[in-house]
Amino acid sequence: MATVAPLPLFETETLNAVRAEREDLLKRLQRGGVDAHVRIKREERLKVLTARQIEIETQLGLGACRG
Repeated sequence: MATVAPLPLFETETLNAVRAEREDLLKRLQRGGVDAHVRIKREERLKVLTARQIEIETQLGLGACRG
């Protein structure tokens, strides 16, 4: 069975940056006031950031336990 090597510390910094950017994007989406094109681009970016956040949290063992 393969073991997972510990992640470098920069992953935690990356996670913090992703969380901050995602939160800012959520605020912008909730505020509204933009055309459909901009809103759709922001929603797509939010999906990517959410997936990245989940991926990093899983690697760091921070994700919610699902079972």
